Amino acid sequence: MRWCSPFDASMAEGGPPAIFLRSPEGDWRLEADLTRDGWERLRRREPPLTPARSPAHVLVIDRATGFVSWFYVTGLDLLLDHPRLEVQVCEGEEDAAERHRALGPTWVVPRGS
Repeated sequence: MRWCSPFDASMAEGGPPAIFLRSPEGDWRLEADLTRDGWERLRRREPPLTPARSPAHVLVIDRATGFVSWFYVTGLDLLLDHPRLEVQVCEGEEDAAERHRALGPTWVVPRGS
């Protein structure tokens, strides 16, 4: 995997559970807002949950629009019970890339599929 910076690589390799997105150049970078949102949702659960480190490539589908994003997460719990996203865990980076490519240039899953 290519990283936007040594900071991003360090966070992925040993930092707290987080969510990473690809830059327009295809490099992975920490997505602070999505990560913070995941931590806050888990903190508000009863009882509160601290996410475990569980690295995975995932495709997330926006339930309202069908738009698909490819995330690398180091804590799957961060996407637990997300109010807007359907999460598909992939077998690895190659599987995620193949599934994402198969969607074509629009990266949208037709609703009802």
